[in-house]
Amino acid sequence: MITGFHDSEVFSNSVIAQRHVARATERKIDAIEFEMSRDIVKTRPPAFTKTDFPKKNEGKKPSLSENTQPLTSPVPVAYFQTTLPMPMPSDYLLGHNTEIPGSALAYSESVPVLEEAAILFASGQNTVAEQMLDAAVHHQHLGMATEIGWQMLFDLYRITNNQHKFESLSLDYANKFETSPPLWPENMPQPEAETHPKDASRPSILFPVKLDATIVKVLEKINTASAKSPSLRLDFSKIKEVDPVGCGLLLRTLKNLKKTEHDLMLVGAQSLTDKIRAILQVGRRDETEAPWLLLLEILQLLHFEKAFEETSIDYCITFEVSPPSFEAPKNNVTDAFPELLHEDEEAPSDRFFMPATVEGSVDALVKKIAEQAALHQPLIIDCSKLDRVEFSASAELLNGLAPIFGKPSVTIRFEEVNYLVMMLFNAMGLKNIASISLRKH
Repeated sequence: MITGFHDSEVFSNSVIAQRHVARATERKIDAIEFEMSRDIVKTRPPAFTKTDFPKKNEGKKPSLSENTQPLTSPVPVAYFQTTLPMPMPSDYLLGHNTEIPGSALAYSESVPVLEEAAILFASGQNTVAEQMLDAAVHHQHLGMATEIGWQMLFDLYRITNNQHKFESLSLDYANKFETSPPLWPENMPQPEAETHPKDASRPSILFPVKLDATIVKVLEKINTASAKSPSLRLDFSKIKEVDPVGCGLLLRTLKNLKKTEHDLMLVGAQSLTDKIRAILQVGRRDETEAPWLLLLEILQLLHFEKAFEETSIDYCITFEVSPPSFEAPKNNVTDAFPELLHEDEEAPSDRFFMPATVEGSVDALVKKIAEQAALHQPLIIDCSKLDRVEFSASAELLNGLAPIFGKPSVTIRFEEVNYLVMMLFNAMGLKNIASISLRKH
């Protein structure tokens, strides 16, 4: 009887200790969220609605400083301070496949409106970029860069699949230049009555390698972006490790986004569930339930009802509680795998093919380019499928390609580049390490 009492006392003490640890973890999560909310109150920019933009830009040229909130932080400034013009003729930088003379490109670099429009498009500000380009080609004197301005606007309409505006611009082009305008690609999908470019305008938030207390800054970006956009892209593809505090913070953020009914694209979410499962064990009570609840929340968001029910049973066994019921989210949630590089099997192997969109971390992309450079010279980077490079990703791409360019006898050639990406590359300094050949339309 004494031994039984002693065992019972030990068990009670262990349960009490577990509860103390769990409360301590929850208090840590609460403290982090409190600090975040206090900082957000101090620094939160005014929220904008969709109706604010037309009023703000009515009757005047959109200004880069007024409309580009995303441009304030993501680019390493030091690299631009050390970027100097390369002493090469512009026709070499352009390559020999473009119909626009190199002098036109050189002149375009002195027209800030074209670079601003390219940066706006790269930052997901499609509407403002369109307004700026439309005003530039119709009402401003672009000199020798006039043709480039028109082609940038044609590219924007192609990428956003807006055939109606493309054809309207074609009429204006034919009247102005008295020559045949570019044609709408035959393989483009026919637009619906109204086109809504989603991915290009959807704010994208990339999570770091560790999902722990250090994700506070990422969550602050989510709070800021959610105040401006009804749709978010959350990229978990880089996450390699998770801990209970990070799980608790992300859980609360996802629940808040579900309450506000934000549309979500979750990149690498299935891989994240595997990382969470790796730290769980059925029957073992850890310091907090947060990892279990985050796992259940993600499975619910992804509409994985069977996996949710199996996990909820394991959760019920572990914590001796009633299993939560599956509730399909009211907001629109899509799952996406991290974009892989797709190469045309019939294309020659000496070309490296860029994906349709380059955004977020470019570490994997640069690694593959470096592997290609080790096997083939010159390094030909085929951009025939590339529509858009995110502004911050373009800076990382420059930093990643610079060491490759610095190796002996290495030359880099970007081929089949669209006009928006070309102008972004010029603004970022990529033209200093690679030749750029424009795409024919």
